[in-house]
Amino acid sequence: MKRVRLIMNPISGEAEQPNPMKLPEIIAALDDAEIRADLAFTEPDESPAQIAQRAVQEGYDMVVVGGGDGTVGEVAKGLINAPIPLGILPIGTYNNIARSLNLPNDLIEACHVLAQGQMKSIDVGQANGEHLFFEAAGVGLDAALFPLGEEIKGGRWGRMLQAFQLAMGYQPQLMQIQFDRPVAEARDRPIPRRRFLYRRQAAVQCNLRRSALLVVIANGPYYGSSFTVAPNAVIDDGLLTISIYRNFSKWELLRHFWSISRGQYHYSPKIETYHAAEVRITSEVKLPIHIDGQPIGELPATLRILKHALRVVVPDETTPTYKRQDDPNPPIVLPASKAEEADTPSETS
Repeated sequence: MKRVRLIMNPISGEAEQPNPMKLPEIIAALDDAEIRADLAFTEPDESPAQIAQRAVQEGYDMVVVGGGDGTVGEVAKGLINAPIPLGILPIGTYNNIARSLNLPNDLIEACHVLAQGQMKSIDVGQANGEHLFFEAAGVGLDAALFPLGEEIKGGRWGRMLQAFQLAMGYQPQLMQIQFDRPVAEARDRPIPRRRFLYRRQAAVQCNLRRSALLVVIANGPYYGSSFTVAPNAVIDDGLLTISIYRNFSKWELLRHFWSISRGQYHYSPKIETYHAAEVRITSEVKLPIHIDGQPIGELPATLRILKHALRVVVPDETTPTYKRQDDPNPPIVLPASKAEEADTPSETS
C-alpha cells in the first residue's frame, strides 16, 4: 500500500461545498485504490511547500495535493528536483495544470490514476532566478489588469469600471526581447523566402524590438480562466513558448480572449510565437510582470525553463478506469491561410 501525504487548503473550493467536505469521498477512493493518505491542511505559519518538503524527509511515497492551480503550484514548489512525485486531485475552479497533464476531473478516477498511473517529469518556469511558475508569466496589459481582476473576484465589483478604463486606455509598449538562440531558430513559423534580408538577420541575431499590448511566456497551453494562450506549448519539451500580441485593437484582443475562453480557438496571425529555453525582456518604460497571476514587479526580467524539474503522476492510458478527457478547447493551432503566412513583420517593428 502506497503511503502519501495529502495536502489541502481548508478554505478553498466552492462556497456551497468547500474542499474539506469532499474529504470522505477522497479518502474512500484512495483506500479503494490501496493508498493510505495522511492529511495535512495548509496553515498560515507554514507554507504548502514546506509541508511537501517535510513529507520528502519523512519518507512518503508521494505528495498528493487536492485543490486548484494556486494550491497545486504552492505545493509543487516544495518538490522541485525531489525524489518523489506530485499527485494531483483537481478540485479547483480552473485546474489548468491538471488539464495540461490530461488528468481526469472525476475524483474516483483521479484517485485510481494516483495508484495506477505513470511518473512523468515536467518543466517548471523560473523568473529572475527565484520566482517559480507552472502556467505562464505575462508582461504588459494582462499584468496591469491582474491586481484589479483579483479585487473583482473578491467581490469588489466597483473595480470593473476602473479595469475597463485601464484596458481601453492602455497603449502598446516597445520591448526588447532577447532569446538564448537566433530569432530564426526560435520562431514558430518559417520566415517567408521573399524577406531575404530579414531572414539573414534572423539567422544570426538573438534579439527583437517589438511594440506590443502584452507578451505571454508560457510553460503550458492554459493560463488564467482556462484561456488557451499558448496552444502549441508543451509542458515537458524544455522550452518556454513566447507569444507576442502585436497590432491588436482593443476590440480584437477582447474578441480573441473571449473566443479562447469558450472553446472556439483560432490562431491569430497577429500573434508572433517563439520557443526558447531562456528569454530576457526589457523596456525603457516601467512595465509590470506577473507569474501565474502573482505580480512580481517590473521589467527587466529574465525567464528560463527548469527542464524536467518536477515529477508528477499522470494517467497510464492502459488503466481500465481511465477515460481520456474530451477537451472542448484543445491545445491545437489551426493552420494559417496563405495571406496570413505572408504577413511577417520587420524585425524592429
